[in-house]
Amino acid sequence: MDDTKELTDSAGSGALRGVGIGCGLLVAVPVLVVLGFLVTYTVQRGTPEEYERVAPEEMMSRLSAVSHEAYGVLGLDGGTGPETDPDPSDPSLCYPGGLESIADEPVEHAYSLADRWETDGVTEADAKPALKRLHRHLKDEGWDIDAYEKFDGTAHRAAETAGPAESLTLRASRAGSSDDGGDTRLLFEWQDGNGDGGRFSGSVVSPCAYDTE
Repeated sequence: MDDTKELTDSAGSGALRGVGIGCGLLVAVPVLVVLGFLVTYTVQRGTPEEYERVAPEEMMSRLSAVSHEAYGVLGLDGGTGPETDPDPSDPSLCYPGGLESIADEPVEHAYSLADRWETDGVTEADAKPALKRLHRHLKDEGWDIDAYEKFDGTAHRAAETAGPAESLTLRASRAGSSDDGGDTRLLFEWQDGNGDGGRFSGSVVSPCAYDTE
């Protein structure tokens, strides 16, 4: 009888210990996750972003060169195209990646620039072969093609799919000089003008960089 009681008590104690350990783990795991999050966040906040250091004027000169090269390949007639001397005085803010992005605070002394242009009166008959030439050129020059498509009013399809389009889009990118700064991004788009030709636009956006001043 006593032996049976001891076995019962022992089994009960073991079960309680198991429950206690399980509860302890349930509490400990979230705490460790939170601590790991806080440590990672603190380390990232304390580590400066590794952006290239380049003056805005130099960065805009680079973007302008890409814009003019692309416009030359497009071969659009009658449009104004990219400016000869674009203004670098309207930079965008840069935000860090990773966990520190949740603070939603821009990186001090960092900027990103864009060179944008557009031209009207471009028909689909002109825009489609122009984008095809540019698509081939960018691939040959080592750019990553992120999208080359058309929208026909119901769905996005491959750009060279037969049939009329409401819009044509070509997106490409190339890695910047630093992992943190992001890519140089290109966007070229044609939109139907409902009988009045169409509008063709282009943009070249820089990676994030630190001003040299």
